[in-house]
Amino acid sequence: MYFQLTGTQLRLLGSMHLFPATSRRTPPWVTGAYDWADALVFESDPATILPFLKAEAHPAAAQLRPLMRDEAWTQLRALWPTDGLLAPLETLRPWAAMIAAPTLLQQVVEGVEPRMLRSAISQAKPYRYLESAQDVAVALGSIPLEAIAAALDLLMADRGEPQRTLERMHAAWLEGDLRAIQHIAVESPMFNLSGIRQAILDVRNHAWAARLNELLDARERTLVVVGALHLCGPGNLLDHLARPVQAVL
Repeated sequence: MYFQLTGTQLRLLGSMHLFPATSRRTPPWVTGAYDWADALVFESDPATILPFLKAEAHPAAAQLRPLMRDEAWTQLRALWPTDGLLAPLETLRPWAAMIAAPTLLQQVVEGVEPRMLRSAISQAKPYRYLESAQDVAVALGSIPLEAIAAALDLLMADRGEPQRTLERMHAAWLEGDLRAIQHIAVESPMFNLSGIRQAILDVRNHAWAARLNELLDARERTLVVVGALHLCGPGNLLDHLARPVQAVL
């Protein structure tokens, strides 16, 4: 879960973006990783992604309606907030609806990145991002509409699954158990739909590896913080880097 690229000043940490509300503890290896670093690298800046959530024209989430079961669409609309950044549902990009929907069924608190970012700002510790908001939107926009509709159908059929999966993943993450996290992920119905893993993980891992290769000669101690799922399973970020790594104890 926390690795050093051998012969470099670069370390990678697998994070949890959100914690279950009932388990807010940050493990000591995360705090130690932050303290070790002179500079931080995060995935992307969430605030800059907000303008990309709404579709100025087609395709908008309304296009999902004919592809979903009537009952599932009705449940999704009833679940959706009536005001705020995510409203109305029909104006969102389909991928934004898919990403946001599980969070509406979870009881969560902020995870690793917001905590680290606040500390970095208060301590004037440099930080940067691996990708732009447009990069994220392009990657997620490649998910087929049919896969998004199927994911939302499955979600509405088992509305307790997002919380159960989050709690199981967080427990495995606290133990630093990447194999367990991968096992839990592949049991999640959404994760196994064609095109979703490729867009969320594989495509981005490939692009990130090219950017991280530019940091291999950095003299400052640099900590790269990415979601733990990016470090496990086929096509993970460590494999794309194709360099020897060692776990940091």
